[in-house]
Amino acid sequence: MTISTPGRTVPVRVHFDELDPWGMLHHSRYAVLLDRAILTFWSEHGADIDPSRSAFKGAMGVVRDLAITYRAPISGICELAVCFWVESVGRSSVVYGFKLLSSDLSVLHAEGRRVDVNIDPGTLTSAPLSEAAREVLMTLHEAPPPH
Repeated sequence: MTISTPGRTVPVRVHFDELDPWGMLHHSRYAVLLDRAILTFWSEHGADIDPSRSAFKGAMGVVRDLAITYRAPISGICELAVCFWVESVGRSSVVYGFKLLSSDLSVLHAEGRRVDVNIDPGTLTSAPLSEAAREVLMTLHEAPPPH
């Protein structure tokens, strides 16, 4: 059975150094896999860690909240699929929903939500999302599938 995936699905790879002594993905690495997928998405739209090269000037997204529910262990070096979508967009924040799935989309390994806040790089206080960022986020604005 294939699990329905809204938004965007990005392939990610689990590496040997991410495994715990039992050969399973360490719990802290789930967030890293989500980061890799979201950063891949934003990079494809012109975001860059170097502000002089980024299409989104004055933007600096930071994670404010992260909740993960673990469903099935991830064992060994493997390919996975990270599915994420936008649940809501505020003045300066975005709420992502996400699922970590097997590469064939048949096994749900984890799911959750993440809240990112845009902050001003100079003051480190919240700053409104740009219209350009909102347009990109709207491409991910889909209702999650039923569980």
